Amino acid sequence: MKKAFILLIAFIILISCVFASCSDKEKNTQNSSTTGEGLEGNDTEFGIESQDVTDKDGKKVTDKKGNTVTTNVAVVYKTDKKGKRYGVILDKDGNPAKDKNGNEITIAADDDNTGSKKSTTNTPSKNAAKTTTQKPTKPEKTTGTTKKDVPLTDSNSTTKFEGKEVVPKTSATGTEVNFSVKDQNILKSMLEVPYLYTKNYENSDGVPIEIAAHTAVWMSARDGNSTGIFPSSPVVLNLFKYYGQTVVNFKTKCNKYSDKTSIKYIKANDTFDIKKHTKKVQNVSITKIEDLGNNNYYKVTGKVSGCSKKTVVAIVQKNKLDSSLGFSVKALNWK
Repeated sequence: MKKAFILLIAFIILISCVFASCSDKEKNTQNSSTTGEGLEGNDTEFGIESQDVTDKDGKKVTDKKGNTVTTNVAVVYKTDKKGKRYGVILDKDGNPAKDKNGNEITIAADDDNTGSKKSTTNTPSKNAAKTTTQKPTKPEKTTGTTKKDVPLTDSNSTTKFEGKEVVPKTSATGTEVNFSVKDQNILKSMLEVPYLYTKNYENSDGVPIEIAAHTAVWMSARDGNSTGIFPSSPVVLNLFKYYGQTVVNFKTKCNKYSDKTSIKYIKANDTFDIKKHTKKVQNVSITKIEDLGNNNYYKVTGKVSGCSKKTVVAIVQKNKLDSSLGFSVKALNWK
């Protein structure tokens, strides 16, 4: 009787272990699905890497102090057969830049994506997107939407892409400053992307797919494109430039909003179909700009008309991901 009781207990323990194992497998499957929604499951990941500048003979260019001159280049990240991450340098159209032999120009990627970027010895291709240092210009007059007695920011200020800083929240406050007329008009146009006002987000939340879709259409129209079928690379690279980060899973999720945004992803040939360009909706008038420090972050406050919102607060970063924009929008709060 005692032996049978022991066997019964052993059998119950065995069954419990089997069920626990099944439960763990199910939980792991669910977790895999969840993480797939994060950066790991993204279809295309872009970034910025630092590259040494070389002369026509392939020698590194140095400044007066003997330091190597570097430039920031846009890359799309890939993984080799050994699982090591690297970047492929992109040209201005979002396509892989190639050397004279027709080979893609690659650059070493920072392994943990948090420290300073490692540079490569590759000579930049003529087709690669270039970052230029502009000569100082005379301060421009401001629009008067911000205080006239606050300092004008340096239009040549360059953002460092080290991946270490934390993007401020829309509730942050800073020292009031002023932008040039040109910069204010650029920000005004960026905040007037049709239907951008439909979503709020902090940078840690990730960019909402719906407003990213509206932005993709706006960026395409801004590039002078007519409607139709476009390769995916320029579209998603434009989003990276506008938001200063990869819009996670944009390809796989944007079709959910295609009836509202007029852009649809076609998986069969990796293209986007833009049906129409959206008409302007909201108007934004900038009323205050605050310097938040920490690598060229600014808080921009404005009045809104033409839609259901009255005010907007945007966290922007001054950078040169797109030479004609000069900013990226990092967070939004419409009220």
